Amino acid sequence: MKFTLTKVTDCTGNYAGDAPPAGSVRKLLWVEVQTGSDFDVDELPSGAFTQFTAISKSGVTSSSINPSTYWTCAPEGSRMGAGDENWLPGKKYGGAIEVYLPLDAVKVANAQGYWEWQLG
Repeated sequence: MKFTLTKVTDCTGNYAGDAPPAGSVRKLLWVEVQTGSDFDVDELPSGAFTQFTAISKSGVTSSSINPSTYWTCAPEGSRMGAGDENWLPGKKYGGAIEVYLPLDAVKVANAQGYWEWQLG
């Protein structure tokens, strides 16, 4: 599987929920996913890859930065990260995952530790 963070943006939709936690800002992580021919969703569900942590300049890793409820920050049809995507072998997918990004974050990593990306 190839999993790429292509950009980080502000919300593009309306949000009816609570404000993000103090010291963080609501952002969208835009990702592209390409599954291999032997990909098995039962062994690697999408939720294992679409949960994120943040890493501060001092190297401290946060707990999950994903919201705990469903969101509308990303445009309809582009939302990922609810953990219920049924990815198939040999396919490409793309979309936005909403996170509460800490203001001191310099990196994000998927919560399983498979990938890490520098911000900015």
